[in-house]
Amino acid sequence: MINFNDLIVHKPNHLIEIVGNPISTMGLLTYNYLLHKFQKEKTDKLTLSPNEIFKSLEISDKYEDLYEYLDSLLSIKVRSLDKKGKLWSGFNLLSSFEKTENGIFIQIPEPIFKALCGNEKEKTLYYTTIKLLEQRVYRCSYTIIFYELFKKYEKINIPLYELETLKNITGTQNKYKIYYDFKKRVLTPALKELNQFDQNFDYSFDEEYLGRKVNKIKFKRTSKNIIEISDSQISNKLLKAIEKSRKNRFINSSYSQKAMEKLLQKYDETDIIKALGELYKYNLEIRSFSKILTAKIEDIKNSNLTKIKEKTIPILDQKEKQTLIKDDFIEQEKSILDIEKEKISILIKNSGLPTNKRINLMIKLSEIKNLEELEKLKKFINF
Repeated sequence: MINFNDLIVHKPNHLIEIVGNPISTMGLLTYNYLLHKFQKEKTDKLTLSPNEIFKSLEISDKYEDLYEYLDSLLSIKVRSLDKKGKLWSGFNLLSSFEKTENGIFIQIPEPIFKALCGNEKEKTLYYTTIKLLEQRVYRCSYTIIFYELFKKYEKINIPLYELETLKNITGTQNKYKIYYDFKKRVLTPALKELNQFDQNFDYSFDEEYLGRKVNKIKFKRTSKNIIEISDSQISNKLLKAIEKSRKNRFINSSYSQKAMEKLLQKYDETDIIKALGELYKYNLEIRSFSKILTAKIEDIKNSNLTKIKEKTIPILDQKEKQTLIKDDFIEQEKSILDIEKEKISILIKNSGLPTNKRINLMIKLSEIKNLEELEKLKKFINF
């Protein structure tokens, strides 16, 4: 079983901001996964199954696209300049690849191998730690590029970029010649998606002009305020529970201050803290923070109610006992059903199936009334 938290690569800084790198979500994730494997195995040669790559990154299994991407890496050159700005060295991103019976044989150039296997001191100075688990959530390939760029400068000020430099890095120098199009199609959507999932910072940018035209971009980074609730009467215990839960990127991206304040007026603080503790482990996209937290709180309340009922049931007759147990079971099943249906809805949405099939599945899902029917649907769609 894959531990996604282990999918980390200490990426050499000179492999970030590469001009000419093929721009696609699958391609960018694939190369980082390859670097992760080479670094982990401490070798310059590997034979990998394409399925391992697809499964680890949760991307579509398009074999021909994968082979074409690997082929393109053979011609991508990385050039190093000396202090005077003159060419010092150069190498390609990939040395060779070959289809074999056991998978794909892949070899990287010696300079990349040496960089990947550098000691810890060198990593601190010349490497950027990339978490593939964080990168996988991005749908826009430009977001992945800016994610790495901002990670590279996480501890220092992000440099001022020439507009043409950014176009070269994102491979859009011939695609969006007009700045308005570049801003609309690249900068704005990439930073919007990045801000949705980044737990620590919000990113924005200012434009600098040369005459009437934008010629430079200055990126700005501001720290996110993790705790936003204004009520000073909230206990430190609850504040800590909120802060901990928001370390989960799915909770953080859907978190709502207004929803939390309304829930505090409706539910006991102790139940909210317990619910936040359970949500911390949640690992799927969340559409409504209020809805899922409410469901968790109701689960906890029903569980507490069940324990109270169990203590009082002995003084009731057999018919009354069965009625109480049945009612409690129905309420609990409804809460679980809502949560499970939410999970399946997200899986259907991101399944890559044709639109008409996804619509039909969503209709079937909306008609489900109990967990037994839901299990049948899960088996039908193989989730």
